[in-house]
Amino acid sequence: MSFVLGCVIGLSACQTPALNIENLAVQASENLQTQRQSFASFDGEKISFLERGEGPVLLLLHGFSSSAQQNFVETGIFDALVDAGYRVIAPDLRGHGQSQVRDVESAWPRDAVARDQIALMAHLDADAHAIVGYSFGALTALRYHLLTREGGRLVLGGIGDAAADETNTDRNDAFRAALDQLARGEDTAGARAFQARIEATGGSVAGLRGALSSRLYTGADLLRTFDIPVLVMTGDRDFDNGSGVALAKIIPNAEYRELSGSHVSAVMDPKFVTEALMFIGTTAR
Repeated sequence: MSFVLGCVIGLSACQTPALNIENLAVQASENLQTQRQSFASFDGEKISFLERGEGPVLLLLHGFSSSAQQNFVETGIFDALVDAGYRVIAPDLRGHGQSQVRDVESAWPRDAVARDQIALMAHLDADAHAIVGYSFGALTALRYHLLTREGGRLVLGGIGDAAADETNTDRNDAFRAALDQLARGEDTAGARAFQARIEATGGSVAGLRGALSSRLYTGADLLRTFDIPVLVMTGDRDFDNGSGVALAKIIPNAEYRELSGSHVSAVMDPKFVTEALMFIGTTAR
């Protein structure tokens, strides 16, 4: 079940409750707005991002129809990683949150979202020690490594072996249909779910619809060429994107950890942070 379809079942599930990860979430929400910056990406489009901390760089990539604030700040994940000794960078992906772009086809070249991350690292003169992505963010992390063969270590949350089938458009088609319903003013469950998400994150129908063009699956043959350490994590009730166990078997040097929760809630399992830190390593301040 997708995030959107999870919202359809009950809109209360769309609200992201804050995790009490060492009481960091409230502090994060209060402090991070002053850390927001933006830059002109590879094609001149404005991309907004959050940055704080010192140490090795962690790039955090949020899920589809979410934002850096909602996926990582309000859950306490951002501050937990800063507190562990990292320089944490979390963009609003193109078409999401405060990274709104022109509603024209030229704003969405192939791999635009992954290319934004390459441009962001160049803008900051930074090399990612690790990339932590959830759902759409995990797909973007895979595309980033495919394009650059960089990224240090990858932590992939909320994604399974659906990522290995580049011909599968079912989820994108379902998302696009619901967004089109919302644009037409239709009162459907899918349209209401996306409306709630847009209101919560400051996104737009046009932005999310455009972002679907960058929601790309990499394919099994290419995944088998990856030569960096990868950690895959999915919830025990997350069946949205195939099997995380199966994905970890496709990617060389990949490990799998099971979280508690559905596609919506698994990112809020404190184990997501603890397992990620064990995998990428904690640093001393």
